[in-house]
Amino acid sequence: MSRLSLIFLVVVLIACGGSLTDEQRKRMLEASEQQAIVKVTDAEITEAAFSKGRAVMTGLTSLAVTDSIAQAASVKIHWLEPGAAHAFEIEQQLIDAYINSVIEGTAMRDNVQKIGVDSLLYTQAVVLIRPDSSVEVKGTWNIWMSKRQLILSMGKK
Repeated sequence: MSRLSLIFLVVVLIACGGSLTDEQRKRMLEASEQQAIVKVTDAEITEAAFSKGRAVMTGLTSLAVTDSIAQAASVKIHWLEPGAAHAFEIEQQLIDAYINSVIEGTAMRDNVQKIGVDSLLYTQAVVLIRPDSSVEVKGTWNIWMSKRQLILSMGKK
């Protein structure tokens, strides 16, 4: 319900004698809670992005399920293999960083990047550990999410 609709509803109810039923009071309270300003820190947004990205990753078993999971979670999911031509620049930089961490022998972790002012990108590498203990980066899952949707979901908790 928009703020204007809420104001109109209040004006109409006052004009009709000012008495509200319990149901009307409940709806007005819910509408005002939805319009409440939620202040969150960058750290909270980043943590929420990690949580959402990890939750989406639990459902990813193959490329075949990405569309349904993406739709259910309101995200975009992109699988990227090393050297692929269809990568966004940031995705290519991240997969290169994962490959370099394998070469340097450093730990690979999931990652969240801020993209512009309105998006976040969660990335997790898929690695293959061979019998000789060498490690190969098979690719990365890239989960694009809206900062606005993420903040709105934080307010519902």
